Amino acid sequence: MQVVYADKELARCAGDKAYAVKKMGQRRADVYLNRINDLQGAADLESLKNVPGRYHELVGNRAGQWACDLDHPYRLIFKPVMNSAGNIVGLIVENTVSILEIVDYHK
Repeated sequence: MQVVYADKELARCAGDKAYAVKKMGQRRADVYLNRINDLQGAADLESLKNVPGRYHELVGNRAGQWACDLDHPYRLIFKPVMNSAGNIVGLIVENTVSILEIVDYHK
């Protein structure tokens, strides 16, 4: 699956482990990079539901987004990329997700 980033900081962290450790700390950086690798290696979002990290669809005001565990209580939030007609891009042509943020949405 292709991964794009909504935030330059998250993109830089994904490409530079030393920078990720500086910004996130060792534990979160390690898990973040593992989750990015999981996303890149996945065939589609449904296949991630059985991968460690508790990948799951969100509901309510975050409907359409997905999350996976980082270091508790933080989650990596991402969503499938949509085309201009609002259809999910990727089910047939290509699979692409956009990394949105790292957040503790439990507050």
